[in-house]
Amino acid sequence: MNTTVRNLTGVGVSVAAASIYRNAKAVAKQNPVFRRRWENHLITTLRHLDATARAEKELPLIYVALGDSAAQGLGADRLEDGYVPRIAAGLQRATGRPVALLNISLSGGTAASVLGTQLPQLAGLTIGSAPLRPDLVTLDIGGNDVGVAGLTPQEFGETMDQIASVLPQPSFVADIPTFKPLRTQERASQLSAELTRAASSHGCTVIGLEDLSNSFSVWEYMTKYHAGDMFHPNTPWYHRWSQMFMDAISERLDLPRVDMDTVADWQPWRG
Repeated sequence: MNTTVRNLTGVGVSVAAASIYRNAKAVAKQNPVFRRRWENHLITTLRHLDATARAEKELPLIYVALGDSAAQGLGADRLEDGYVPRIAAGLQRATGRPVALLNISLSGGTAASVLGTQLPQLAGLTIGSAPLRPDLVTLDIGGNDVGVAGLTPQEFGETMDQIASVLPQPSFVADIPTFKPLRTQERASQLSAELTRAASSHGCTVIGLEDLSNSFSVWEYMTKYHAGDMFHPNTPWYHRWSQMFMDAISERLDLPRVDMDTVADWQPWRG
């Protein structure tokens, strides 16, 4: 390689690295913004649910989302483009009922934090002095567990067994999308298998994101379905998630299938 080509190659690599860094920072900046918006939404929705119950009015369909930053929507163009609010909008279309979305997910969440914080929080929620009973629950978890040092697939599976055994039904649990082309792909697949086993054995419906992500070439998967940080899903990938979740929900609950391309943006329920 001559000096000119070598210098140009070095410049190209530097530009690409700088672009990835900027894009990763942009996704990271979403974290506190989305977290605060979901927190405020949760508080407001619970207040309206409580008032509706105390007035002895008909409650909306209550949808609870558990999980990690994917459930928060990090990487999407807008918070409304995340798979969770898209499912809420799809549920309203499929059922013809208003939908109250309670997003209890935690950015950075692991299976241990779902078991130790999110599920206890859900169990402690009340409306009208009675325990809150969700009509439907979704969960995505495991992506962050891939990077937890010392965590064995068996230990992860045991935690997933504990989670799945107490999830309110009907529950819909996503497996772990492929980590290709990273060297952690095999470990991610092992954890995904444990998640699938645990969720299925306790009556949860598993959403096969791993198989779908493996159906793409590495180039297509990385360039078409990842946010700028090359880790989180982007809006098109979240859209695919929402369609898969809604197809499974419609089948299990005997609801009409919803084409998510035709569903308008989610609008928060306010009583």
